[in-house]
Amino acid sequence: MRSSAAVALASPPPRRTQAERRAATRGKLLEATIDCLTELGYAGTTTTEVCLHAGVSQGALFKHFPSKADLVSAAAEHLFASLIADYVTTLPQLTPKADKVAAAIDLLWQIFAQPRLHATFELYLAARTDPELAAAMRPVSERHRDNLYILACELFPEAAAGNPRFGGLLQIIIDTLQGAALGSFTLPEPRRTRAMLAVLTDLARRELQAANPPAR
Repeated sequence: MRSSAAVALASPPPRRTQAERRAATRGKLLEATIDCLTELGYAGTTTTEVCLHAGVSQGALFKHFPSKADLVSAAAEHLFASLIADYVTTLPQLTPKADKVAAAIDLLWQIFAQPRLHATFELYLAARTDPELAAAMRPVSERHRDNLYILACELFPEAAAGNPRFGGLLQIIIDTLQGAALGSFTLPEPRRTRAMLAVLTDLARRELQAANPPAR
């Protein structure tokens, strides 16, 4: 008579539900799209290439995403969500030993410098001359901006509540880091980048402290 452990080992794994299979296929397609945008650029990211990377048929792709614009904008939203999740997980590990403002900006720069984020830069640039892509990316970008603001308010609640320039400061930080990341494609300058981060950190400290001036 076989033991219960042997029976358990011999038992086939439970079959996935249709919803689980759909979610798995969608996840493969989104990850493959990000990889293609990073490696091949927007022009090289065809639905054929995405299917090859994902190991999925063209028919399966179009069941999930009716157009290329739908596919790449969904991939951008998927990427944004994963980057924010990584940020939220990693930042608390840095702040006990470091200045919170410096740690927050340094980690944000590390994210902007990731090759995977270059996928979204490809989409921003392509959207300039592609109305369909621009329309698909606009709500994704708006949600991402709102999510970044919510996260910043959670990290620095006193400044968010007490400094009316908090939103402007956040936009300056994001735009500066995004521009620096784009510039680094053709002209990487680590020394100047470090100087830029130092100035940006000093600016952020002054603005964040303005909401809570030290007691005399």
